[in-house]
Amino acid sequence: MSTIRVRYEDGVFRPLKRVRSVKDGAIGEVRLEEIQKPAKRVSVRSSEFFGLWKNRKELGNGLSYTRRLRTKTRY
Repeated sequence: MSTIRVRYEDGVFRPLKRVRSVKDGAIGEVRLEEIQKPAKRVSVRSSEFFGLWKNRKELGNGLSYTRRLRTKTRY
């Protein structure tokens, strides 16, 4: 069984990519599941978390702080 992403246009289901694994005339079943479009990209600066490290001397910069967190093992 394989999943083929399709678009419904003019009464026909059209695959979004070329399908080589299915032979012409093959019969199958279609289960429709609407896929949400990706969210519109927004600037990082508009995030409420932007500037989280500002004036936090004990953290250093965000990159070094993140690296320190990643080196610690949790388990």
